[in-house]
Amino acid sequence: MTLLRPHTGARVATGVALALFLVPAGAAAQTGGAAPPAPGAAPVQSDPGFVLSSKRSTFVGRALSVKGTVAGASAGVPITLQADDGTGFAPVASAATDDQGSFRVTWTPPSAGRFKVRAVVDPAAAGQAGASRTSGAREVTVYAPTKATWYGPGFYGNRTACGERLTRSTQGIAHRTLPCGTQVAISYKGRSVTVPVIDRGPFANGADVDLAGATAKRLGVNATVRVGLVELDEPAAP
Repeated sequence: MTLLRPHTGARVATGVALALFLVPAGAAAQTGGAAPPAPGAAPVQSDPGFVLSSKRSTFVGRALSVKGTVAGASAGVPITLQADDGTGFAPVASAATDDQGSFRVTWTPPSAGRFKVRAVVDPAAAGQAGASRTSGAREVTVYAPTKATWYGPGFYGNRTACGERLTRSTQGIAHRTLPCGTQVAISYKGRSVTVPVIDRGPFANGADVDLAGATAKRLGVNATVRVGLVELDEPAAP
């Protein structure tokens, strides 16, 4: 539990990378639709016969298994897995199809964030003629593990460091460096929420983030635990 700090009005630059949590076991599902092109690149049309599946979330540094099938492909066709963190797709892993046209590849994300992943077959690399084939893109949220506690009782009715009055229904977290209003996604034991930074802290229990009571309740947190957290965006400068 933390003490609420008086509002300073100062904007604080992000000082630490966020990561976290217990990842919900996202069910594998086939993708569809074309992935957005990299800046300045021509649109890429996905192949409906090239399907991809994976969990929807994982930890930083934990291998993510991605499976797929390329309709009509023979054994040994080279597959390149690409990931896009918002700056454009880049190769991150490779594999080859089996005699059913299926493949499995693993990717270990190096940082937290929301990524798009897709697979590509280069016909030249496969010794074939024709255009390259591209799967639809999947969005994968990558969390970094972080220690979280919660607060509220004894502080309801007070103003937070971000100028908001804390109530039993207030959603948000206290963070030592992220600017007020920054949206973060948090996950714990299959539950997930997206809430803003509303306060400064925590300053006890060796925790990295402090959950407002209402947010802790939504996640099922009632003690100091490891959660998953990822920064989504920062508020626009005034």
